[in-house]
Amino acid sequence: MRDELINIKNIAVSFILDAQDKKTLEEVRMQFLGRSGKLTIAMKNIIKVPIEDRRDIGQLANEIKRIVEEAINQKIQTLTKFITEERRSKIDLSIPGILPEIGHLHPMTQILYDVVDVFKTIGFQAADGPEIESDYYNFEVLNIPKNHPARDTQQTFYLNTRDTNLNPGEIILRTQTSAMQGRVMEKTKPPLRVIVPGKNFRYEQVDASHGFEFWQVEGFCVDKHIRLTDLFGTISFVLGKLMGDKTKIKFATTNFPFVEPGVDTYIECTVCKGKGCSFCKNSGWSEIMPAGMIHPNVLRKVGYDPQEVSGFAFAIGMSRLVTLRYKMDDLRLLTNPDLRILEQF
Repeated sequence: MRDELINIKNIAVSFILDAQDKKTLEEVRMQFLGRSGKLTIAMKNIIKVPIEDRRDIGQLANEIKRIVEEAINQKIQTLTKFITEERRSKIDLSIPGILPEIGHLHPMTQILYDVVDVFKTIGFQAADGPEIESDYYNFEVLNIPKNHPARDTQQTFYLNTRDTNLNPGEIILRTQTSAMQGRVMEKTKPPLRVIVPGKNFRYEQVDASHGFEFWQVEGFCVDKHIRLTDLFGTISFVLGKLMGDKTKIKFATTNFPFVEPGVDTYIECTVCKGKGCSFCKNSGWSEIMPAGMIHPNVLRKVGYDPQEVSGFAFAIGMSRLVTLRYKMDDLRLLTNPDLRILEQF
């Protein structure tokens, strides 16, 4: 038995030394140390050895197993070192490396960060809200009850509520980040200054200046003695910081159910510099921020007393702001995955 074990060791070590790759080495390991390996079977047969010799034979078998395992590990290290050195010898270290492509922020994200930074300097806090919204917060809190004609202007996406305990039409994709007005004011006592950046959805005809999916930054301020002039001053300051102090701005009266009075904010089209183009529909001006004084009905709906506090609200069209800032003539460029376009920002 002793001679058999020594013979197995000698053969195993010679095979290990002759192995030229890890695959061959693994085959040698299985041949001697696997379940049906020669050394494994020999160790199982130690039970047949006379009792007085079993201890010595067992120690010898364990020593041989250790020697074989160490020989395999050393051979693995040798092969690994050889492969590494061979690869290094084929690499010309004098050749300049290939710089990895590094991503950067999308222009929408860049402008969003700028908008948030500007509003933080004048005391506004940023809030976030759900894109899947309830009809109550998207419309009813904002003084737009069911069957109100203003709902027709927003072309709402309604979610399927079959097999639920919800009534049809209760859950929608929000059409405006103004839906966060009710959510914030219900939980916060005035004074407050809040902006809400986010994505909105409307079933609109897609063209150079409209899309069914668009970004908006809702903003509102509620306190004692808030006036329309405070709104004009805030809008002028913010747009001056974002678009430049020389940017021309004008206001026009308009109507929204959740503000009274309501105004539309226009800036001179940066694409055509006021001359008229397809983006501004040949008017020379682009609407960028509808706004107004928060309607007393909205204040009452959230538990505020309109005799004690007042406020203003506005909504910056982020998608349009980005295109105007970078003088793009088509809103759809923002969602184009072409890297030749995105790498310009």
